[in-house]
Amino acid sequence: MVCESDRERLLERLRAANQGGDVHLVGGPRTIRALGALDKLGLIVLPLLLGTGMRLTPPGASETRLTLESERALPEGSVEIVYACTA
Repeated sequence: MVCESDRERLLERLRAANQGGDVHLVGGPRTIRALGALDKLGLIVLPLLLGTGMRLTPPGASETRLTLESERALPEGSVEIVYACTA
């Protein structure tokens, strides 16, 4: 399912339809900023240089603590990093 509008409502609908199971959202910094309900954050780091980069959370956002759970090397030099999120 692809959604470009109300991400919070989409998350509620997916959780209800999935009856308490895992819900996976794919997005970028705007998705992360819009949702304060992340249990885990998975990132794919690509070996590209794009200037100064992008913040995942806006300045002044409530502090979310990230605890590294796993990392995995992917083909072509990319890395998958998974964090547990706690408020």
